[in-house]
Amino acid sequence: MKAVIIYLILAYLAMAVQSIFFYGIKPDLVLILVIYYAVKHGQLKGMAFGALTGLLIDVASGFIIGPNILSKALAAFLARAVRENLFQWNIIVSTIVVTVFLIMDIVIVYVCFETFLKMSFVNRPWGISFREVFYTIMAAMALYPVFNKKEDWWDLLRTDS
Repeated sequence: MKAVIIYLILAYLAMAVQSIFFYGIKPDLVLILVIYYAVKHGQLKGMAFGALTGLLIDVASGFIIGPNILSKALAAFLARAVRENLFQWNIIVSTIVVTVFLIMDIVIVYVCFETFLKMSFVNRPWGISFREVFYTIMAAMALYPVFNKKEDWWDLLRTDS
């Protein structure tokens, strides 16, 4: 339980970093954290963490509750499924997984907004989404060494004496 609380605090900090240091187009650091958590801790825990972080994002955004819950939970579910079916997990595979799930995340959120809020994204320039994907890819590649250690950094914080 302590691990989930720490990861939720990290998700909140990732949201804060996104909103403070990036204006307009920003990398999706929360999605990277959700994928990392799902790969390390399993499908069920990953989906729960993805849903909780999605709820955190939906509540902070002030729009409808649900699009980010659905997209982050689905990304966690699929990330763990992909990880279980691959023999090798390296920076290239990790970056491809993050890219595919980020595009899926953007599409799910857009479809939900268009369906439930009647917000049209027809005239929205796609360059914004491409730059968001590019920034997230760069962030995922930069964070890969941190997240891919043999021992989980959470295990280093535990004091089991």
